[in-house]
Amino acid sequence: MAEFENAPIDLADLPRLDDEDFTSLDPRYRTGWLGVLAVAALVTATAAGLGMWLSEAPTVFAVIGGSALLLLTLTAVLWSVELKRLGYLLRDHDVSFRSGVLTHRVATVPFVRVQHVSVRRGPFERLLGLATVDVSSAGPDISIPGLAVEDAERIKQLITERSGVETDEPTEPPLPPRPPTTAPSGAPLPPPPPPHPLP
Repeated sequence: MAEFENAPIDLADLPRLDDEDFTSLDPRYRTGWLGVLAVAALVTATAAGLGMWLSEAPTVFAVIGGSALLLLTLTAVLWSVELKRLGYLLRDHDVSFRSGVLTHRVATVPFVRVQHVSVRRGPFERLLGLATVDVSSAGPDISIPGLAVEDAERIKQLITERSGVETDEPTEPPLPPRPPTTAPSGAPLPPPPPPHPLP
C-alpha cells in the first residue's frame, strides 16, 4: 500500500492571471455607454435651463440640475475606468472574466464545469454591432459583453468544443423515412389506397 503524502505547495509555482494576458472589450462598447451618459447629461442640462428660464424660482432648478450633472459626471468617470478594466482570458482549460473598479474581481470557469453557452444581443448591442457571450456552469456564471459578433461566435464555438455541451442553436427535426417503392423481388409496389372520405 502506497504511503500517503501531503506535500506543501509553493505559491510561486502556481500559474498567475496577469493583467496583460486579458483581452479588452471592443472599443465600441465603451464609446456607446459614454455616448448614452453624454445624451443624459445634455437632456438634464436642457431641462434645468428651461426650468431656470420659465420658473419663478430658478435657484431650485439650478441646484437640481447641477446635482444631476455632477452625478452623471462621476458616473461617467467611474464607468469609464470600469470599462477599461473589463476583459476576458481564454486558456486551454478555462475562461476568465475580469471586472471591478474599487474591488477587483476575476471569475474563472473551467471548461469541464460548463453547462451551457450562448450568444446574446440586446437592442443596445445590436445598434453597436456587438454581442455578449453567456457561460453557465456548475459554479459561477459569467457574461462577457462588448464583443464583436464574429469574436463572440468564435468564443462560443471554442467553449462548446472544449466543454462538450450543446448550444442554444435550434436544430431541425430529422425527416421521416421514405416508404419503399419496390418489393424485395424488384417488382413495383401497388399505389397506396386512397384515404377514406369523412362521413
